[in-house]
This record gives sequence, C-alpha cells and structure tokens, in this order.
Amino acid sequence: MVSFGFLRRLTGHLIISFVLTSLLNFVPTNNTGTVPYSLKVKKYVCTDTPYKESTLYSCKSIPRRNAPTLVQLTLNVPKLYNNVVVKVMLFYKFSTYQPFMITIVGNACEFIRHPPEFGIEKHVYGVIAETAPELLVPCPIGNRLYNITWCLEERHAPKNIPAGEYKIQFQLTIPPNVTLFAMDVYLVVRNTGIVSSFISK
Repeated sequence: MVSFGFLRRLTGHLIISFVLTSLLNFVPTNNTGTVPYSLKVKKYVCTDTPYKESTLYSCKSIPRRNAPTLVQLTLNVPKLYNNVVVKVMLFYKFSTYQPFMITIVGNACEFIRHPPEFGIEKHVYGVIAETAPELLVPCPIGNRLYNITWCLEERHAPKNIPAGEYKIQFQLTIPPNVTLFAMDVYLVVRNTGIVSSFISK
C-alpha cells in the first residue's frame, strides 16, 4: 500500500512540475528591478577536467557580500572549431539533483549565426549577448585565451521561479563528445510571492 508521505511528496513534485512547465513556455525577463523572489548563486564549479583539447588555467568562484557571486576563469583553446555543441541543462534538487524541464542542445556556431527568436533559447542567448558578448563571435571559434569574469543576476531570470535549489549545467563539446569546457552553477531561489506560499503548504 502506498504511504501517505509518499503521496504527499509526489503531489508536491507534480505541483512544482506544473508550475515550471507553465513558466517555461517562456515568461519574459523582469527588467524593472522588482522581482518576487531572491536568487543567490552559491558557487560555480568547473567540471570534467582536465580537458583534452583545451587547458583550464584557473576557475575561481568568488562570493561577495551584498553582490552576486562571481566566477573568474582562464581557458586556452589553441585550435579553431567550426562545429561546437552547446548543452545547457537545468536540475532541481529533490533529495538529489534531478533533470528538470530545461534542456538546450545545439550547434553553438548555428546559434551565433542565427540567434534564436523564441522560447528559452532566446532568453539564454540574450543573457549571453548582454553579459559576455565576446563569446558570440562568428565561427570558427578558438585559437585564443579566454579570460572571463561573469555572474548570474536576478534580472537574468524569468519573472517567477518556484523556490528551491537548482543546478545549471553548461557544457561545450566537439565531436565525438570531447569536452572543451564544462561548468555547474549552484543556486538557491527563495520566493516571496504566491508561488512560494502555495508550494510550502
């Protein structure tokens, strides 16, 4: 017999899934400075190192008081590439991090040549164009040293986000599945609006 506790947890997960599905039909970003939640990046972690085709000299997550956490990284990509696959996945933490609703996979060179016009792809492209435009140069890409200082801010997120702990996984690969760079972003969202109140009951 299914326990009441299991059903309660399942119901909670289904509610969160429903809310996120609705939100990810694409809610435009909030640029007014007033958001119904607080978003805090806990840390940035470069993963899958060492890389075969590139060299990561440094990757440092820098927490700051009363300001978003920064990441500073230095990556050398000595060769040129015309075919780079970008993958972005969102994970939500239940008891462990589980894949959750957003997965973007595509040719980075095509994204740069033909910027997406709809959905979450457009949103992600817009954030990169605003915060790191040097990454959106036409292909071939590489043959350079990348020195990047970057942070994810509340204004880069959709208007409403269910409360919880998230991980954003970012990866650049070249065929056949060779990693040029990979990073996990760990963040916490605390809502102050009706969504948070509804989920917490």
